Amino acid sequence: MIAAAQAVLAAGGEVWVGDETALREFPPLRAGWSKRGEPATVLISGRNARRTILGALQVATGELVAIVRERCRTDDVLAAIAALGAVRPGVPKVLVWDNAPPHQPHRVRDAAQAAGITIAFLPFRAPELMPLEELWRGLKQVVAANRCYPTLEESAARSLTWLTAMSDAERRRRCGLASSKYQWLST
Repeated sequence: MIAAAQAVLAAGGEVWVGDETALREFPPLRAGWSKRGEPATVLISGRNARRTILGALQVATGELVAIVRERCRTDDVLAAIAALGAVRPGVPKVLVWDNAPPHQPHRVRDAAQAAGITIAFLPFRAPELMPLEELWRGLKQVVAANRCYPTLEESAARSLTWLTAMSDAERRRRCGLASSKYQWLST
């Protein structure tokens, strides 16, 4: 993966990290109250619809490309690849991803290759190596936790607003890309 990133950078390319997160109709309840000694009652319908934000962050600058999709299946990943490929189409890119099943099909690899994107996979089950996990954690803490919106689309819109209102430098800071933790990720 490091060799692929170095080769693309030497050719004038860019290194991106990509990940996705789910927004739920009933977000996690992180705080609540009840009478002392009595458990809090939380009512849910049994159905918890979702939207998925697929995002890619440019490691050196903090530029973000994000789309909202109903799910995270192969077609949704293909849409994310197309969105990333549309950013400076003549510039080669390395996309560092986890090993999620929707990232693996040949259609995804073919679409990435056609868009000038080389995919590099992180080791299996290593979320601590994905910088975007920290951005998603902040998003859910600020926008989603303990809040129910009238519609799931409003929740997704507010999430995108929060992500895009942040400066590139702030996104890099929140992801920890300026720290020594990610020195292995060439910029």
